[in-house]
Amino acid sequence: MTSKQVFKECPVFDSLSEADLERLAAISLSQEWGAGVTIFTEGSPAKDLYVLERGKVALQMQLPSAQPQFSKRITVDVATKGDVFGWSAVVEPHKYTMSAVCLEPTKALAMDGFKLRNLLKGDQRVGYEVLSRLIGVVASRLDETRHVLISERLASTQV
Repeated sequence: MTSKQVFKECPVFDSLSEADLERLAAISLSQEWGAGVTIFTEGSPAKDLYVLERGKVALQMQLPSAQPQFSKRITVDVATKGDVFGWSAVVEPHKYTMSAVCLEPTKALAMDGFKLRNLLKGDQRVGYEVLSRLIGVVASRLDETRHVLISERLASTQV
């Protein structure tokens, strides 16, 4: 599958023109990882925004505990084909808010965050289209995080 096809199948980019998709492809690099590989970690500098072409990626956060030895990592969401992850590469302070761990062999397009931000700033139409759809992803992940944290809190009070 070409980079343009991957973007066309992603809801964040599917409304863009062929020329716009070409510009995205020009700042993208195809990457592959094996199962169990951590693509990025929570708190690390956010360099790339990813579009998943194949595989599954767990988006996880560290659940803090008063006793550090009991802190645990919880899965907030699972990205599948056509999903984006790593949106922090587009939004300040450009630090990943979760870790991304491959649940199976995975292939994704990695878009250079700096180049993507410049493209979005330079073309207001594309910037508006992409950011208005990306905010939906952010809102969805925030909602999932809230539900997971509430469930974790309820489970810990019932023990």
